[in-house]
Amino acid sequence: MDVPGWLLKEYSISNDFHSDDELWSAVNNIFSSRVRYTTSYKFCFLKAILDNIYNVNENLELKMVDIFARFTEIYWNLVVKHHLNQIRKGRHKKASITILIEETKERNMACPEMPFERLTQVERDRLVTGAVRYCSINVVGALCTDFRFIVYGFDKQKTHIKFNYFAYIFLLKYAYIIGKLNYFEWIKFLESVNDKEVAYDIAGCLDDSSQRTDLSRYRKLLLEDLHNHRCFYCGCELNNSCEVDHFIPWSFVKDDKAWNFVQACKNCNGSKKDKLAGPQYMGGIITRNKEILRMPLLVESFKADFDGYRDERLPEMYKSAAFNGFEVGWEPKV
Repeated sequence: MDVPGWLLKEYSISNDFHSDDELWSAVNNIFSSRVRYTTSYKFCFLKAILDNIYNVNENLELKMVDIFARFTEIYWNLVVKHHLNQIRKGRHKKASITILIEETKERNMACPEMPFERLTQVERDRLVTGAVRYCSINVVGALCTDFRFIVYGFDKQKTHIKFNYFAYIFLLKYAYIIGKLNYFEWIKFLESVNDKEVAYDIAGCLDDSSQRTDLSRYRKLLLEDLHNHRCFYCGCELNNSCEVDHFIPWSFVKDDKAWNFVQACKNCNGSKKDKLAGPQYMGGIITRNKEILRMPLLVESFKADFDGYRDERLPEMYKSAAFNGFEVGWEPKV
């Protein structure tokens, strides 16, 4: 390719075979000193891809709007709550995403503690649309190039990215490890472009920016809409004191979707933490998801959560989390 990556307008990916060694070499290239970072976009774009890795369609495509919805949600906290600069000093004083978020913040008179999900749907959609328009211009082609053109391609209108089959299987297998590498380099970048006083505990800021704070709609789904008033794990009566648990731990999947949530008592939720429940619980959550999908009103309310959902997804994630070192076989204390 003679065109610089950031100027690449489109790229059609093939399904040629690539070995794990070849793909690891491409990943290592992203984080090498040869690659220049002027903004933190590529770090966040890669994280948004990894967070959506189980949301591809049957053609191994991810919609750009879904990637940038996650992209924007992460940046909201980094900019609004933690005031972190996202660009090296140069001719631009602020990154485009910072400008878009600050305009949204002013328009909504948002305080620093206001989470992204508290914005109206109209404002969230407006912000995500702006991010797709202004922030995808260079980063999509740049990361494609840094991956040595073997991981994904994209269309001219940048409506989606499409994975090479072998690269997709590789990302499923190693997403957690790649995410850790990405975090490490992202932290180093943010430390280099922010004052020490602002850059304190950047790792904590990144974790904080990734987690949704308001899970009340999921608590309502589990308790009221599905009438599940017993703990998914130990079976005790919940009496409206339901906690929302990620069946596949949030520290692995870094995503909040209805198909991965179960109702839990305080003891079970606190004891399980980031462990994997015993495999005997898998059938229960898959059956529960089938129940939701048979209820048109619930499917409509949580449409984005179930786009592309398949029953095989949870076992795939479970196996991948176990491969990446998450403890398997947690059970409630008797």
